[in-house]
Amino acid sequence: MKFTDSPVIELAVNDAVLSLQQDNGSMHVGTTVWPCSLVLVKFAERWGPPSDNNPYARVLDFQGKRAVELGTGCGVAGMGLYLLGLTDLLLTDIAPVMPALKRNLKVNKPILRKALKHSVLYWNNPQQIAALNPPFDFVIATDVVYIPESVPSLVSAMETLVSDDGVVLLGYQLRAPEAHELFWELCQQVFHVEKVPHEHLHPDYAYEETDVYLLKKKNKKQ
Repeated sequence: MKFTDSPVIELAVNDAVLSLQQDNGSMHVGTTVWPCSLVLVKFAERWGPPSDNNPYARVLDFQGKRAVELGTGCGVAGMGLYLLGLTDLLLTDIAPVMPALKRNLKVNKPILRKALKHSVLYWNNPQQIAALNPPFDFVIATDVVYIPESVPSLVSAMETLVSDDGVVLLGYQLRAPEAHELFWELCQQVFHVEKVPHEHLHPDYAYEETDVYLLKKKNKKQ
């Protein structure tokens, strides 16, 4: 799998093709299409169809489900998973990234067939989190762990937003050792963590440094 700094990235999802505009020259990392988002979408696409030998059939059942994406950036993961069957999707990021997200939503509206909802969200703002009307069946997050100071708020937001029987779909790449260690320390306290084997990723989107994790809430009594 090759990644490019081209201003437009195309991603085929089922019978549609997302056209994603990115700006690598921006001071905000959210305006770049990062590998994790592509890897997560193509993993979900690979295992979307139900079958007797599909170990993810129940986990990746998007029909009738609500989802929220944290750190949406250019909108790749959220839009891709929406095309795989999500009924309701809310895309969130910080204010400076919103113009890039809105641009991509407008470009892809013909294949999305509706205007997807989006909202400014800072993970350390409880009022903004509550205003999203949780819980959600899915919380989507890709390539969001790189600043140690933001990690506690991120994990707390994930825990608050996902339902007790919901799933956090996480596309992950190690960006900063300190943030990495803290993130997994805190995640282990509140989530059961399942790492998807690399051979289960889409063969054309199995970037060696990128992983997919499925996080499910622990029972409070455990």
